[in-house]
Amino acid sequence: MRWMLLSLIASSALAQAPLPELKFQDPPNFYRSGSYPPADFSSNEVNASLQVYPFQRFTGDVQHAFTSTLMRDLIDPRYRETNVAPGAKLDATAVQGARMVYRARFIEVVAGQPHERMRMVIVADGAIAIVDAQAVSMMSWQRVLQPLNAFASTLHVVAGEPEPEFTTQQGAAGRVIAGLYMGFARKYMTDLQRGPAYGYYTNALQYYLFSADGRVYRHYDELKVPGNDPARFDYSGAQREDPVNSGRYAIRGDSIYVRMGTQQQPESFVFRMPSGGSIQIGSVNYKRQ
Repeated sequence: MRWMLLSLIASSALAQAPLPELKFQDPPNFYRSGSYPPADFSSNEVNASLQVYPFQRFTGDVQHAFTSTLMRDLIDPRYRETNVAPGAKLDATAVQGARMVYRARFIEVVAGQPHERMRMVIVADGAIAIVDAQAVSMMSWQRVLQPLNAFASTLHVVAGEPEPEFTTQQGAAGRVIAGLYMGFARKYMTDLQRGPAYGYYTNALQYYLFSADGRVYRHYDELKVPGNDPARFDYSGAQREDPVNSGRYAIRGDSIYVRMGTQQQPESFVFRMPSGGSIQIGSVNYKRQ
């Protein structure tokens, strides 16, 4: 019984241990989208993009899973490959702080045209992170190879910090952040005829609404808030209808920690307390309305 109890305690501690974090500098001459996860970058020069997926728990043989499927099921549907040409090249590389890094160079055939792809799976502490890059042609790939290599040289894994408590009231600090904030962010528009893997980005209004008691909701294009009062917004209804963009926040020092989404599609990010009526989330500045 004693050993069983110790085993349960150890298993519980392991389950609650924070995930490692993948740190990096944004690739030069790439634009960071406001959407997350993954961290999404588009080249300012050619049709090429990069996605960085945060660490998630993974049990099993990572090498076997990667060589068998390229971890396709963990890729955002917008970038998930559907037709991989034979001859994918797999090897291993190194990232500071990682236990192992597997890499694949492969070609995806889209409408008869070869698209260049490169994917890395970074393994650390029972979890994996994915870095995925693609370009529509060899010429585009060669154009972005230097900034992608510069980005890759900054990758490193650090120990994750425990998340703050998201269920407590935020007090006076919550009243400081409470409000509706508006900014311009990139919005992915799906080609309804061809499916979610095909589409385009456009700039659109994006809103974040924070309540004083720790709730948050995000919405594109338009967000109606009764009397412009965050306390009168129906957060519970938004949670039911749009759980991916609903969540809670917690304040620790001068930082605001946000946890949104569902168990299948979680999202966490951190930003600083408002300054001059504005907040900065990723590369987007949001102004209090």
